[in-house]
Amino acid sequence: MKKICAHIVTGCMRLLALLPLEVHYALGACLAWLMRCVVRYRRKVVETNLLHSFPDKGPEERNDILKGFYRHFGEIIAEAVWFGGTRSKERLRRRHLCEFAGLDEHRKDLEGTKGVMYLTSHCGNWEIFGGWFQYAPEGALPYREDEVIAVYKRLSSDVWEDVMAGNRFWPMAGFGGYVESRSVLRFTLEHRDRKAFLFNTDQYPYKGAQGHEVDFLHQRTLAMTGGAAIACKMGLAAVYVGFENISKGHYRMRFTTIARDASQLSPGEIMDRYYALLQKDIEAQPWNYLWSHKRWKNLYDYKR
Repeated sequence: MKKICAHIVTGCMRLLALLPLEVHYALGACLAWLMRCVVRYRRKVVETNLLHSFPDKGPEERNDILKGFYRHFGEIIAEAVWFGGTRSKERLRRRHLCEFAGLDEHRKDLEGTKGVMYLTSHCGNWEIFGGWFQYAPEGALPYREDEVIAVYKRLSSDVWEDVMAGNRFWPMAGFGGYVESRSVLRFTLEHRDRKAFLFNTDQYPYKGAQGHEVDFLHQRTLAMTGGAAIACKMGLAAVYVGFENISKGHYRMRFTTIARDASQLSPGEIMDRYYALLQKDIEAQPWNYLWSHKRWKNLYDYKR
């Protein structure tokens, strides 16, 4: 039954994707308003996160960020539906949703390395990562599609798990596959031929997982060290992925090398540098982040 529901949802997304992206943005704007003003989707969580992350800003400034976040969230949903349903590489390339900055320098940074652990975040639109080989010029990335592995945290809904798994990386015909974050260490040890791992790193750590504490946006933040620890153990390069929103419908990704050989650093040192880079990006574009995430549930009771 779950598989049938997933197929129905995927079919609906493909039908919707026949519409121009501008139509999706219009629908996304309506959805954003409903989430912010009517349903008030996780509004208390957003307000709490913004209050403590920007203590130097007044209520009006934080409210402007809140509005910008919901508007951007609506765009993320619109882009995710269009991206996942379009299933046309040519159409995706024509739309030019995303571009890379500094690819030549990035290739040089990775020369002679064993592989790379990309430490990503919830800036920009993480749902369109699967278009990497369409956004970049042919041959510009220093690895093949089948060498790329996406590390993920399983969704609570089996239906949406199936839907999103099929949508996120459809443009990569030879995609190396997914691995659940709890199993990634064993996977990397057994598949040393894989060269690139995408690891969403700014999530709240699993219960009972060994973490690292960082000062992030003026708060004591528990950091998930899985990606950094694997990079250290395997001697991979550790690279921060910045995801800037240039304008509606256009993003720019850039790579910042934290370490060419992560074994020369501790996981904690890598996480300190990662969160410093992430904070800088968030402060530059405060609305371009997933503020509805219960990121600091170790500090705040979001139900109050």
